[in-house]
Amino acid sequence: MIGIGARRSVALALLAALAALARTGEAQAPHAPAAPLREARGSVHRVTAKGEVPLAGNWVVLHRVGSDLAAPVDSVRTDAAGRFAFRYRATGDTSALFFVASSYGGIAYFTPPLKKPVVAGGDADLLVYDTTSAPIPLTVRGRHVIITAPDTGKGRLVLEVFEVSNDTSVTRIAGTPERPTFATPLPEGATGAVAADGDIPADAVKFENGRALVFAPIAPGVKQFSFHYRVPVSKAPIAFPVLAAASVLEVLVEDTQGSATGAKLKKMASVNLDGRPFRRFLAQDAPANSVVTVIAPTQAGRAFSTRIALVVVGIGAAMLAGLAASLMRRGPLVARASELGDADPDDVARKIAALDDAFEQVENPTADQRADHYETRARLKARLTSAIARRDGL
Repeated sequence: MIGIGARRSVALALLAALAALARTGEAQAPHAPAAPLREARGSVHRVTAKGEVPLAGNWVVLHRVGSDLAAPVDSVRTDAAGRFAFRYRATGDTSALFFVASSYGGIAYFTPPLKKPVVAGGDADLLVYDTTSAPIPLTVRGRHVIITAPDTGKGRLVLEVFEVSNDTSVTRIAGTPERPTFATPLPEGATGAVAADGDIPADAVKFENGRALVFAPIAPGVKQFSFHYRVPVSKAPIAFPVLAAASVLEVLVEDTQGSATGAKLKKMASVNLDGRPFRRFLAQDAPANSVVTVIAPTQAGRAFSTRIALVVVGIGAAMLAGLAASLMRRGPLVARASELGDADPDDVARKIAALDDAFEQVENPTADQRADHYETRARLKARLTSAIARRDGL
């Protein structure tokens, strides 16, 4: 078996070979006008309980993502002050994106795309974190539960979305198989549970013994993940355990006669999605160890798309303004829910660029528009991070 150090040595050798090939290709094309040099200068700092400290001697990799080529371009080690610098040419596909990544403690961290010819600090800086498998506290900032009308005479679709926050200075990683990074129970009778790709990859979410178990590392900040399952129509009412307190708890029940009680839920104005009525219930600071009881209709309706269902979660976005503000401060991490299933790095990178271009055309955006933009951009960036990390074996 090849050790971790050997694998890294091979990877770095490949990176060097790719960079050499790129330089050779430029030298062999004397008649083509040379693209102007670009620069990325930044630093890598490790976050500790006492503040940020420079991370010296850590490998930093410059990545390129374009329709013609998606690969690492160059790599350097940080100096004693944690600083690094790249000089490169943006050749080939003009819509290609470049960004910088660094791995620490087995976890990869990425910058936003380097859009300007010279990026110094800010978008070129990286924060990395120590890791721990200790049970450090995670906070549920938001939990959204969507219960649809039966799409058959026997079952209905339920979608759950969590926003989980790590408010410490270390990245929590899974310990043994019995110690996931996060866990939540499913209602009794739930079957066919499936996770969706998002800030946390779908394959890092397992379903065992009536629970959803997350085994992905959770770095400081907020991560969103979702899953759906089916419950039989005969299971009425439906009881949803709320083991962890939630800053915002939202329940949507399809049909104007549905109801949800418990965990400090209050009835809000009903909403319509794709011509389908939902009753909406909302709670702030939902207490731990409580139960939400849902009475849902039994009359069959049309089949409900989980992609459409994910969009419903945006209804409660205004309640998470503080969450959006923290994402704005840290820069982009993560796609609108309808895009979460797209795992191609090139497509996700182009969506980030298109999203930025569209937002730049908005004059005097409102607070809600800014929050929506940064939340959407955050999810796209995390999607890009996940896709590239999988592709490059990070």
